[in-house]
Amino acid sequence: MMTGKLHKWLGVILLLPLLGWCATGAIFLFQPGYGDAYKKLTPRYYSLPGLSIPSGRNEWLEVRQVQTVLGTHLLAKTKDGWQQYNADTMAKRGLPASADIKELLEDAISVDQKRYGESVAKSADGYVTASGVRLSFDWDTLSIEQYGKDRALIDALYDIHYLRWTGNRKVDNVVAIMGLCCLVLTTVLGVTLIFSRRSVR
Repeated sequence: MMTGKLHKWLGVILLLPLLGWCATGAIFLFQPGYGDAYKKLTPRYYSLPGLSIPSGRNEWLEVRQVQTVLGTHLLAKTKDGWQQYNADTMAKRGLPASADIKELLEDAISVDQKRYGESVAKSADGYVTASGVRLSFDWDTLSIEQYGKDRALIDALYDIHYLRWTGNRKVDNVVAIMGLCCLVLTTVLGVTLIFSRRSVR
């Protein structure tokens, strides 16, 4: 009798976590809304007025030359990563003014104004579009990463699925271990009840 009650209450305790795990697992399988959430955003590239890549340096492993709304960019890769250079002077090209970066980002988001809106504003940790999508920008690689509310929701679902509920890794690990122990105990009790009923018959 005690075994049956314990099995019942463990089942009740595990019901919500298991339903959450199944629901989030189904979302990860079918991936609704993933396309927009993880859509790659890049600067808009234009035709080069003329290809004039200067002679490379010994430390350069790869060179790219592209044209954006801000003009021509010479990108070179070394063992330490990418760096922008001035094609005329070969000097390293520093980060431009915030207004120039905004112009570049607004030109990039113009390809999908439904998602991003038309304007970009400076924020404490980067830039944000009129629709609330956060943008992080790397000048040396001319790469843009977008993070919208849909991406935040997907990340939250991953946290639910993998039992990252508190934000504290140690506490979450304890909760996960307790959950697994309860699941194993529920299974053992269920098997015990099955065999005990058979023995009674």
